[in-house]
Amino acid sequence: MSATDQSLAIGIDIGGTKIRGLLVDAHGTLHGETRVPTNAQQGASTVLAAILQSVDALTQAAKQPRQSIVGVGISSAGVIEPTIGLVLSSAPQIPGWEGTNLKQAIGAHCALPVIADNDANCALVGEVWHGQHGLGDEASAVMLTLGTGLGGALMQNGKLITGAHNLTGHYGIARMWDRYSNAYVKVEHLVSGTGLGNIYRQLVPSAAEATGASVIAGVQAGEPQAREAREALRRWCEHLALQLFNIFWQIDPDRIILGGGMIDSREVWWPHLLAALDALDTRGQRVPLAVASLGNDAGAWGAARLVYDQRAVAP
Repeated sequence: MSATDQSLAIGIDIGGTKIRGLLVDAHGTLHGETRVPTNAQQGASTVLAAILQSVDALTQAAKQPRQSIVGVGISSAGVIEPTIGLVLSSAPQIPGWEGTNLKQAIGAHCALPVIADNDANCALVGEVWHGQHGLGDEASAVMLTLGTGLGGALMQNGKLITGAHNLTGHYGIARMWDRYSNAYVKVEHLVSGTGLGNIYRQLVPSAAEATGASVIAGVQAGEPQAREAREALRRWCEHLALQLFNIFWQIDPDRIILGGGMIDSREVWWPHLLAALDALDTRGQRVPLAVASLGNDAGAWGAARLVYDQRAVAP
């Protein structure tokens, strides 16, 4: 991207409750933004209509002529085939989302190039580009998103690594041995917001409604069950530390960036995580952790950046 590049890109992130839209230039300056409800439960057609509403609003926000907008980037949950913008599979939160061709549907409406990718991939690109991590264009980085589930993304030498089937970074689907239940489980069954609730139920089987948020609240409130909540949090950090340890030794990235909703309560658990990492044999190497700095905007920033990346390699 040249210093004189005056183009604009639209970045759209499809969240569970809202669709976030940004209009940014090639230098990372914000020129416009939108927030509209996702209304996910109403299905794919409603979500697509909300995306098009956002694109239209951001197009109108451009102070330069329409031709200066060079593309639209879409950040979506699920397994996304970025070459054709197809949602290969997705969680059931948006009925009918699987099989949606985002590139085709949005491109036909706005007559602009469209690129789509997984939301964790977009979040990592956004954090590396616009976050406060001091990473350059050739960075190697991993992102884990600790939310309801566990998402992730991998970048090597400034390029996303997506794998032969666009599955790279789906760390939550991998299996791990849970020594407390003597069973193999999905990593996100233990390492996520939902996972923290699951761990608490190992300790308190009667707590059928336990969630990650309720466990954190229990630790903070010092309620009678706080001892079990603290132990659940300790185990959760132990499981997370093991995943971070393995990622570090497998990939050796410049940064491992932690994001997602659980980050909002990190003042409660961060010291426990560092203690769990210190208990592992890192051979004197410090796992290079960082906290996501863009919050819920990371996916939209990354989607916009992908527009510029695609433009740079286009024939």
